[in-house]
Amino acid sequence: MSRRVLVLGVVFCCFALILWSGFQHRTVHTPPQQSPAPAAAPTAANEATDTVTSPLLNRSAPAFTLRDLAGHHVSLADFHGKAVLINFWATWCAPCRVEMPWFIALQQKYSAQGFTILGIDSDYPEDLAKVPGFAKKMGLNYPVLYSNGQTETEYGCCDYLPMSYYIDRAGTVRVATIGLSDRNTVETYIRRLVEAPTAPPGNQITASATANPTTHPSR
Repeated sequence: MSRRVLVLGVVFCCFALILWSGFQHRTVHTPPQQSPAPAAAPTAANEATDTVTSPLLNRSAPAFTLRDLAGHHVSLADFHGKAVLINFWATWCAPCRVEMPWFIALQQKYSAQGFTILGIDSDYPEDLAKVPGFAKKMGLNYPVLYSNGQTETEYGCCDYLPMSYYIDRAGTVRVATIGLSDRNTVETYIRRLVEAPTAPPGNQITASATANPTTHPSR
């Protein structure tokens, strides 16, 4: 009887020892639960679009006379009484190519209401040989002009492209944009110009949140 009790006691102790060992192993090797990392604080780019005040806003657009693709001289004064979108661009500018189909459609849609786009190639004379073929390939249906240093200086252009100015029927700059926006925003500015000749759609140069403007390469 004593021997049987002794055997049972030994078995019980061994069993208890196995249980204790397993518990210790779990305690040592189970990694502690970590609290989830806090969400990253929003960056300044997410909170607001960068803006700067333009000295041209609510002032008469600087006059210019530039050459078109056919060699004719075209002046901003030729479009007095019309709503005008002046767009500075270059053949190497990828965002410029994105917005050109919008401009083509909007030129067609609003031209009968006294609206026109003037596309000014800012990379003259480097782009001189490229622009005619580029304009034909893109199907541009609005005047394309070659820029010059004086025009770019007066408009504060062009460290970044694209760059656009929205001018009302009285010849006053109402909106200026830097970089690629979106089609709906562009059309909103145009519609406000043609529907309300002297009503300003905005009062700031804005850097687009949908795409970064392209830096103008060194000349």
